[in-house]
Amino acid sequence: MTAYSHEKRPVIISIGQCVHRSADPAEIKTPMELIEMAVRTAEADSHVKALVQQVDTLCLVNILTRQYDDPLSELTARINIKPKHQSYTWVGATAPQWFVNQTAENIISGKARIGLICGGEAIHSKKIEAKTKGSVFQQWDFPPKKPWMAGDLRDPLTGLEMKYGLILPIHVYPLFENALRYHESLSIEKHRKELGEFCAAFSSIASENPYAWFKNRKSSDQIATAGSSNPMAAFPYTRSMCSIMQVDQAAALFMTDEQTAMELGVPREKWVYLLGGGDASDLWHISERINFFSSPSVKVAADKAMEQADVSLQEIDYLDLYSCFPCATRVVRDMLEIAKNDPRALTVTGAMPYFGGPGNNYSMHAICKMVEMLRQDKDKIGLVHSLSWFISKHSVGIYASQGKDRPRRQIPPESYQSELNKLKGPPFIEDASGNAVVETYTLFHDRSGQPIDAVIIGRLDNGTRFLAKPERDKDIFAAMMQNEFIGTQAKVRSKDGFNMFLF
Repeated sequence: MTAYSHEKRPVIISIGQCVHRSADPAEIKTPMELIEMAVRTAEADSHVKALVQQVDTLCLVNILTRQYDDPLSELTARINIKPKHQSYTWVGATAPQWFVNQTAENIISGKARIGLICGGEAIHSKKIEAKTKGSVFQQWDFPPKKPWMAGDLRDPLTGLEMKYGLILPIHVYPLFENALRYHESLSIEKHRKELGEFCAAFSSIASENPYAWFKNRKSSDQIATAGSSNPMAAFPYTRSMCSIMQVDQAAALFMTDEQTAMELGVPREKWVYLLGGGDASDLWHISERINFFSSPSVKVAADKAMEQADVSLQEIDYLDLYSCFPCATRVVRDMLEIAKNDPRALTVTGAMPYFGGPGNNYSMHAICKMVEMLRQDKDKIGLVHSLSWFISKHSVGIYASQGKDRPRRQIPPESYQSELNKLKGPPFIEDASGNAVVETYTLFHDRSGQPIDAVIIGRLDNGTRFLAKPERDKDIFAAMMQNEFIGTQAKVRSKDGFNMFLF
């Protein structure tokens, strides 16, 4: 692994976050207004006047609240900068950590000197505006894909997966959660209780975070018990277990190298180093996965980040594992071989159902919070993990306020992704017929919490995988939520263009 000069060591020199909770229609914000607020806060945090004017590399995380014709020009005009290099991602929540990893490499190689990485959402304001105008509130606009966008542009779902209704994260993540429950031999009730306790710990952390959307601490029973104020969103998740996107939040950070930080006069106590980074992806589409309770690529991404940083998992003091839904965090925890009773919290922010889930930009807040904590605890080390889509892709960063004596370059992701690409899931067919068994499943619920549809991923006797639906019957839906449904054997046959699971 190639070493490099201490003077070129990448360092985060300043951070900024903002949250806007006002419900006053006269005070609604746009994403760009919030992002500018976060940038100005980060600039002030550096103690360097006009730092933003010296930025040569701008990285902007994709915005879901509204679609700007030219978001980069919109932002550069607003903060009055003309960077040499500009990047804007498509959808994908690995973007903040991936941008940090990329910017670090560009700083080491001399392609960048001062980088600004930022993002934000104003879906809370958008909802207030729609209510005030009497218009229909659309939570977010799915952004068009442009060839000039940075990062991964692969479509997250196949046409067949979408045909069966697997479109939004709330439709897909329960497939992983139910599979994980079965893999761990938990009963429906024990799993429900465990989810409540797991999420309550996150809510407690969020209650202490000044930038969190929800400041009230929720108990495990409040989270796990379905009712009129906390309806089932998609079995086994109640609404309180799901990421909250209707937030106004933004975050930003400035990066440079050690020598430039000294020349700028940034106080040494502000510096936090990126010691290591890793990026990797799994088999891309969910119907291709090896199983639904693991993610081989996150283990690889984390191992490579720690190898670059020359640290072990046992030396990591603070963790923030991505947290859109409980299974995202729980699968990553298991893949990193972190025990359930490990005393380290799995989040420093409070997680997306309680801190807030500002689109693709949550991990920027996690990085900023990690920087805050490492500034206070100079001998500690932190790990931030982010993911994209459906536990599809991972980005990991290792942070510390003390640099390593022998700084190392990031291990090129293509050098290890090739091995991950060789992994194969079971064969998959569109039209299935014969004896079958349930591999995993999910139920869709209406706003009142009533089940209205379901999707099953099953296997034929020969191991071939398929997608199917059960009959829309309330008794079947009830049985799928009351008893362990994975492992159920029945017949499958094609009817009206869909595979039907027949009990």
